[in-house]
Amino acid sequence: SVPVQTATVAVGVNPQSIYVSGRYAYVANGGSGSISIVDVSNPLAAVQIATTSVGGNPRSIFVSGRYAYVANYASNTISVVDVSNPFLPVQTATTSVGTNPYSIYVSGRYAYTANNGSANISVVDISSSSVPLQISTAAVGSSPVSIYVSGRYAYVANYVSNTISVVDI
Repeated sequence: SVPVQTATVAVGVNPQSIYVSGRYAYVANGGSGSISIVDVSNPLAAVQIATTSVGGNPRSIFVSGRYAYVANYASNTISVVDVSNPFLPVQTATTSVGTNPYSIYVSGRYAYTANNGSANISVVDISSSSVPLQISTAAVGSSPVSIYVSGRYAYVANYVSNTISVVDI
């Protein structure tokens, strides 16, 4: 069969990233410094149900449990947003990471960011949703734009150096 668009939903300015969990899509809106939550339970009538402010130019979003984790490119931070009530998301904390975080991935009690401007990754302990803390960094290639974690390794795509990095975390 041929893929067919079933709905279009207005969200914030310059959507950069999307993460779907259950009946909701979570969108990082780079131009408006916000995230949107979209009810996608009916793919023919998807609807934005909430939005909330996060840091400057959010580029990536990852949802784990009751929290959304957002990489804020212009603020050099990540935001932790309680999305347990999808109609009323609340930012519970932010913490500093490397320069220009472009991508975020969550695994267990840690969030990992690919920091485009500082050519490294950050490891953030998120076991406390109110006090996330960067606990380490590791150098990678030039201009990392994406990170994925599997087991004890982080895999990073480095845009300018035309490489990937494999990091034992």
